[in-house]
Amino acid sequence: MISLQLYIEGQEVELHDSESVVLNQSLQDVRDISKVFTDFTRTFNVPASKRNNKIFKHFYNYNIVGFDARNKQQASLYLNYKTLKQAR
Repeated sequence: MISLQLYIEGQEVELHDSESVVLNQSLQDVRDISKVFTDFTRTFNVPASKRNNKIFKHFYNYNIVGFDARNKQQASLYLNYKTLKQAR
């Protein structure tokens, strides 16, 4: 069985066991080298667990100044604990 792990700022995010995450990799424009390999994923949800609330700094509560989803964060995606993607 393949398991997915997501780390944000070095902390592992808890994921739903039953939800699938789709990652697509494709060639876009071979004439522009910066756009050759493009990755995208569909939206997926993470549970509101204690660990995730600490990582996302209680994102659901707009009264708390914390995680800003508009800014990129250091993130890593692993399949069976082997690096798949790292992003900043």
